[in-house]
Amino acid sequence: MLELLAPRDPLEKRKGFYVLLNQRIGGLPQDDGVGRHPIYLDGDRLTALAGLSGGITDEGILSLLTTAEGFKRLVHSVGVSVEAPDRSLPVELSLIFYGPDGQYGGSVVRRAFPADGAERIVVLGDERLLETDRVPGQLLFGLPTDKDVASVTVKLYVNDGFDVPEVDPDGPVDTDSEAYRAMIARSFLSGGSNCRIKRFLEKVRAGEKAAVAFLGGSITQGAGAVPTQRMCYARRTFDAICRRFGVPEGQLTYIKAGVGGTPSQLGGIRYDRDIGRDGSVRPDLVVLEFAVNDEGDETKGICYESLVRKILAQPERPALILLFSVFVNDWNLKSRLAPIGWRYQLPMVDVLEAVTPQFGLPRGEGLVITRRQYFYDVYHPANQGHQVMADCLMYLLDRLDRQQPMEDPAGEIPVLYGADWQDVRLLDRRDGCEGAVVRAGSFTLTDTDLQSVPLDAENVNTPEFPYNWQKGPGTESFVLELDCSALQLVFKDSGDPSFGAARVRWDGGEERLLDPREVGWTHCHATVLFREETPRRHRVEISMAEGSEDRTFTVLGFGYVL
Repeated sequence: MLELLAPRDPLEKRKGFYVLLNQRIGGLPQDDGVGRHPIYLDGDRLTALAGLSGGITDEGILSLLTTAEGFKRLVHSVGVSVEAPDRSLPVELSLIFYGPDGQYGGSVVRRAFPADGAERIVVLGDERLLETDRVPGQLLFGLPTDKDVASVTVKLYVNDGFDVPEVDPDGPVDTDSEAYRAMIARSFLSGGSNCRIKRFLEKVRAGEKAAVAFLGGSITQGAGAVPTQRMCYARRTFDAICRRFGVPEGQLTYIKAGVGGTPSQLGGIRYDRDIGRDGSVRPDLVVLEFAVNDEGDETKGICYESLVRKILAQPERPALILLFSVFVNDWNLKSRLAPIGWRYQLPMVDVLEAVTPQFGLPRGEGLVITRRQYFYDVYHPANQGHQVMADCLMYLLDRLDRQQPMEDPAGEIPVLYGADWQDVRLLDRRDGCEGAVVRAGSFTLTDTDLQSVPLDAENVNTPEFPYNWQKGPGTESFVLELDCSALQLVFKDSGDPSFGAARVRWDGGEERLLDPREVGWTHCHATVLFREETPRRHRVEISMAEGSEDRTFTVLGFGYVL
């Protein structure tokens, strides 16, 4: 498992050039048995590497690499990826500058990471570098033993104002090859009952208006795709549907509602607003993508199943596809979520099963796309990864299109994990609930510094949960009274030091401390307060915790079940 349950959106990639490309390291005998492999950069070594691996011929760029001052002026960040047969092998990188006294006395930047093939970015501006650094001296790689071996790739990303040629070391992905088609076909996890998909395709062919919706986390938001709105898997899939079926402009409506770092726990709360647009949109096809976000789901599958049932129960009976994306460590939550798909006879696409088996194969012996090509970072696909996801979805649609029609599952399907949150609704400063009473106390402000995402094909960001309550001056508690059987609180995470911890107490008894700075970035955070069998009157009180009285806290809203 990766350590972050709610990954941030990726850093924007800059122009850059390689200095090491699949360079073998390790296997050097050491007296103490620890593996150390230096790559020397001083003299003309770094310029030679930049020319050989990065295709740099510009004398001005090359001259900057010969001094520490020039290196820091040119280089914004260093991208490093390491691969080894044991992908958990810990590897340490030290970027060493030589000081005024030979090889000593200069800055040292250290990082450690697993040899999983993912690129890690080290931003030089985040480091404390000495003004007395003389030259970039060496890249020193450390491995657990002197018998360990790995291959490393290092890319230098440049600051604004510098232009360098882009070199693709992996070559193009042959999307017309039999190997590519076989890879895509492996993603077909289940066809389920094709009844709803068939009905959607018939509607499209008949020229009727329809809506295609995508709901998920940062991958659905488009993270890693450049430019995001045009190259993300959701837009590529929508465009592919339009091309495949000759859809004229205006017949199909495109709905994209991905929010980075959020699980289905929050997806259920925001479904009516972000997908249904408060009743104005009734999707005919929904793609659900939470397979790498739901590790952070407190309910361990109940919220996901509840969301599945919520979508299937819509009056229009939309088609639903479960899409399982993948992290760079060959992980997703298929083992938890696929049983829900089988229970409800849903079509399912597993991208992990498509790409992971071929990653470790040599070129010419089954390798179709490298990790470096598929992934933008350890969490998000790059442009070619988003294309693979879209092709996997289209393969499923094409395959179901060729099948004979099936019946929609009849009768009430018994729950697998639970459906406690199927009928969850949003309560915020705009949309209340009959009989609910809100006394804002000192929470009188409206927070406008919110997690914002580009919806649909828009090139502007839309703030999530804009109708909120932010704590202003004073010490009065926020109080909510309402009749319900279950309640979630949605609050704002933030790295802003003006935010502090809040104490949440309900019904005068159970209490919880919520720290919005724990995640460290502006982010929507849903947490379950209680779930009971029958509805009754509840009282929820929110106040600043001891030591945070002079700070702020934002209540974004609540998800309640009657």
